[in-house]
Amino acid sequence: MAIDLVDLAKGYLTPDVLQNASSYVGESSGATQKALAGIAPTLISALMNKASTSEGAQQLTRTLDSGKYDGSALGNVKSLFGGGASAPGTLPAGMGLLDSLFGSKLDLIRDLIARSSGVRSDSALSLLAMAMPFVMHVIGQQRALVGSDASSLTDLLGSQRSLLTGLLPAGVASALGWSGVSSAVRDAGSTVREAGSTAVAAASRAAQEVTPARGERSWFAPLAVFGALLLGLLVWLNWPAKESVREAARGATELQLPGGVRLSVPEGSFNFSLAKWLASPTDTRVPKRFVFDDLRFEKDSTELTPESVRTVRNLTAVLKAYPAVSVALEGHTDSTGNASANKQLSLDRADAVKGAMVKGGVAESRITAAGYGQENPIAPNDTEEGRAKNRRLELVVLSR
Repeated sequence: MAIDLVDLAKGYLTPDVLQNASSYVGESSGATQKALAGIAPTLISALMNKASTSEGAQQLTRTLDSGKYDGSALGNVKSLFGGGASAPGTLPAGMGLLDSLFGSKLDLIRDLIARSSGVRSDSALSLLAMAMPFVMHVIGQQRALVGSDASSLTDLLGSQRSLLTGLLPAGVASALGWSGVSSAVRDAGSTVREAGSTAVAAASRAAQEVTPARGERSWFAPLAVFGALLLGLLVWLNWPAKESVREAARGATELQLPGGVRLSVPEGSFNFSLAKWLASPTDTRVPKRFVFDDLRFEKDSTELTPESVRTVRNLTAVLKAYPAVSVALEGHTDSTGNASANKQLSLDRADAVKGAMVKGGVAESRITAAGYGQENPIAPNDTEEGRAKNRRLELVVLSR
């Protein structure tokens, strides 16, 4: 009988673990539980895909060994779902594993989890990042029973396919390449089609219940069906996932960096613009200023959100590819709160990003950090939109 990894994982997600996770991401316990119920089989399915090739199985085996994913953390699962404070390194490690596992599909997977459970997209990504090391520990624990070599890992994960039937959130199977559906829009539209079918069926039933007076033509039925079809079209045009689908379809662009490094980033993003500028032989004037477009911190702290961890990791890769480049990180805030505290917070956040880059392999001497608080606004502080623009981190290229 095959080991059911999803069932094993569910056994560890006790009420106190779920409460820890829901408190950290700021979602209800019910929505958090629903999200994790979809995340566990999604991660196991993706790992099964990876282990289906010899190269992938070898890589996954090395990751399990080097990361010490041996089940030892399962004695205190609650700490894995408590965020950075109670389990330092869990979110960055989880984001690194997610990037390796899903690549440019990560945003689509995040949105599918969010839509199926009702949590926000950033919450879905945080839960994915926390669950990734947890699932790796669940798998690592079972290696002691089946064998630690790559072929045993392939067999363990390969045996899960039949057990995963019906557990994946809508659209995930296709995103993983299981269903043969090539269009991401068709995936995301499945729920809309179902809603449209339901509307048409309901209208048809209503039409059948209307008995026209003798001698009158039955005009209601075709009118009702037409109305239902129109309603379905309007639902599709206003379906909240449509923008996410367009973003997923637009996807990430793969950049070729010096040294053979390939980087997958959203087209037009901060890192995309920086890498393109550094590669340009024409516009070489410095200083050159770039404003981060996807860099956020947890409220009133210097802890990066999971999406921001990825942004900083990509920035680190860009700077490592251009070793002659030196930069300054400048932190800014809006005018809310104490000016002195804001200035210190802006410096601390710039230092936090610098620390992450140095840890990633960029020489400390190439990066300076400064905090200006509310001194240099780029928009009025009397609107939320303006304040949001003023809460920013800028990177200034000083030399190249």
